[in-house]
Amino acid sequence: MENKKMSLWKKVLIVILFLLLVLIILTTRKVMIISDLANKSKVYDSKTNYLATVLSLENGNVNILKSYNKDGNYLTTIRVLGKDIQKERGLTIYKKDNEVIGIIQSGEEKIALLNQDMVGGKIQIVSILPMIDSDILQKIQFALISRITTEQYNNTDCYLIELDNYKIWVDKESGLTLKEENNGMTSERFYEFDIVKEENILKPDISSCKIKE
Repeated sequence: MENKKMSLWKKVLIVILFLLLVLIILTTRKVMIISDLANKSKVYDSKTNYLATVLSLENGNVNILKSYNKDGNYLTTIRVLGKDIQKERGLTIYKKDNEVIGIIQSGEEKIALLNQDMVGGKIQIVSILPMIDSDILQKIQFALISRITTEQYNNTDCYLIELDNYKIWVDKESGLTLKEENNGMTSERFYEFDIVKEENILKPDISSCKIKE
């Protein structure tokens, strides 16, 4: 009887050790993937010339964002479309050196805000880096709570990273986030680098706007 109990415990211990080994292997794989993506995306940290396009879908409304960025200056436009939106709605934010102009449009009405802090103008290049830190323990924690598989998105090989209701598609080659899904909101991102010229960041005409300083 004693030997049977010992044999049973050995089997249980072997199963536990096997499961632990599988967990270690899977976690190590995910940590390596996360580290590789983070390292690849660092190339884009120093990029100052790029066009970012972001399409966001939420509650039947579509936000179309285009942001031309060059050497710290930018021109960002946002248009809001939806079946329940009758009037044209949008936002334009322009920054050149120390000058900032924001134009809020609702139908025919346009309001220009001059040299005020405007949220949403500077569009950052999104990578997996904001989700993790260089600390190995944080990477391990992230790996333990996430699920990582491979999937194609727009003919691009990606890693699909899932955390509860949050999903992100990350380009395997660049480490940049191409798509996000979070509680019913979907965002798609497209980047073009080193194509923005000065004529893409021209000062917008505010002659038809109500001025607010």
